[in-house]
Amino acid sequence: MPSSTDNPYVALRAAKIARNEARLAQLGLLRPSTITANSKRNSQNLKSNTHPVAPKPLLEPTRRSNRLSQQANSPDYKEVPLPTGGSRKRTLIANSTGTNESSHSSTPKLTQQKAPAANSVRSIDIDVSKLVLGENGLLGRMVEQFGKDYVINKSFQVASTLQDQQRLSGTRLSFNKYCGIQEWGNAVFLWVNLGSKDNIVVNDFLDDGKKITWFGGSKMYDDSPVIQKLLKLGKDATKSESNIVLWIRRYDAKSKKFTPYICMGRLSYDSHMPGSHPLAFVWNLIDADLLKNHPDVLVKEEYQTLIQL
Repeated sequence: MPSSTDNPYVALRAAKIARNEARLAQLGLLRPSTITANSKRNSQNLKSNTHPVAPKPLLEPTRRSNRLSQQANSPDYKEVPLPTGGSRKRTLIANSTGTNESSHSSTPKLTQQKAPAANSVRSIDIDVSKLVLGENGLLGRMVEQFGKDYVINKSFQVASTLQDQQRLSGTRLSFNKYCGIQEWGNAVFLWVNLGSKDNIVVNDFLDDGKKITWFGGSKMYDDSPVIQKLLKLGKDATKSESNIVLWIRRYDAKSKKFTPYICMGRLSYDSHMPGSHPLAFVWNLIDADLLKNHPDVLVKEEYQTLIQL
């Protein structure tokens, strides 16, 4: 391999450095230490003199989990059994000293809702008795089409006032299709899925089909306006009158789809667990005997199928 002196580029570069240093020496600008340093760099083929850098200490990642860091306010998880019978799945409730437990107190608070839009289902009153037991009543009947939208519009046609039907003629009704509860002006619908393995919580029929469990949504607490309304309607209900209606659909393993909704009649309050999350309720089926002894054999068979799921 040729030496640096045989390389014309290196030789030219060394000559320029020597010429520049000689010029600086004539002007008195070149110190001896500089000459020594430059000469040393030239002899080492201009290798840079590197200074060792002390390595930075490795920082352990900081854990923010109260449980893993064993902080004093780590949450205490406890299992809470369901009221009156329970469910095949249980609810975990976290009580933490670092949270404000009074923000969702079990004592109902008066919380105002925004006024509903003119086409909102919350602005419409319906005749629940007519819807369930009237001439065209839907007790035990599976509606003709899938989904909540059909149930809402069917109920509006059957049980709303003539004034509201005229006022909202040709208007699309507004409601929350993703929620397990639907308010009307004077009533509430509860939606329940049965038979699906993907449900976060499992609803159960109790007392030979005379009661059913129901769970509130993830954003529902004791002081939520809709829960306050639900409790009032449920506790005001009698053995023959109620403005809470239960709608159930079951999962069909063959088609791998849910059936259309079935009207399971009216509900009254039995019990609930204040402070649980999700809120756990047990409701009485006011029309259980009518379903069990319905003159339509198909209705009776469907009812027996549902309470055994």
